[in-house]
Amino acid sequence: MNRRRTPQEKKALSYQKDRRNAVAESRSIAHRAISRRKKWVNGSYRKLIRQRLEAVDLDDIEETEIAVSNAKRHNWKKIPDVSLREFIDNKS
Repeated sequence: MNRRRTPQEKKALSYQKDRRNAVAESRSIAHRAISRRKKWVNGSYRKLIRQRLEAVDLDDIEETEIAVSNAKRHNWKKIPDVSLREFIDNKS
């Protein structure tokens, strides 16, 4: 059975686990920006595939597979939120 945590331990754990958006955006704007960016990445990839398929002869399966397999997505990842402790330290 786990031992009980003291209030000081609970507070330290809370500072470690709670996260805050370090970029100066409100939460709703950040969520919209993430969805827009994901939409852009996927849309640009679909456009690239469509352009490559228009350029090759669709009857030649090998050429089509090579054209599609060489296509690369834009690299984008969400910047993770920082812990509350880091957020407060940086704010001061």
